[in-house]
Amino acid sequence: MKKKKTLDTLVKDIYNKLDTLTEGKSLGVSDETATAFGESMKQALLGWSGEQPVNKPTLRMSNIGKPNRQLWYDMKSKAKTKSFSAPVQIKFLYGHILEEVVLFLARLAEHEVTSEQKEVNVDGIKGHMDCMIDGEVVDVKTASGFAFKKFKDGTLP
Repeated sequence: MKKKKTLDTLVKDIYNKLDTLTEGKSLGVSDETATAFGESMKQALLGWSGEQPVNKPTLRMSNIGKPNRQLWYDMKSKAKTKSFSAPVQIKFLYGHILEEVVLFLARLAEHEVTSEQKEVNVDGIKGHMDCMIDGEVVDVKTASGFAFKKFKDGTLP
């Protein structure tokens, strides 16, 4: 019986799996797995490129942590919300694509991925979780080297 994988070994397990390629061997990705990955990439692209509501502030789980005064102002302000530039839109697309790649690699390394984009509701506030990996809630994020250094060094404002 295989030992249940845990989130703390995810990166190591992915690297170990990909070492198969460095040995010149196949990863053994099935047609079914490749098709599922292609479908998830398609959904990421369609979701990103579809119509997005502009200037319609809502209280979402992603707002948790913002000061109450800022949340009130964001909900009540008549000021026009700034739209995102083309380079920022590309960053969003990159984030959606990378999320699907990370989940594909997690599965390939035989970790359990569940609850993808599951809607959650806490005290009437709706949100979506990226997924659960090995029973842990995971939010897949991308960051530049500069931004990551702030986390590593503890120099976030």
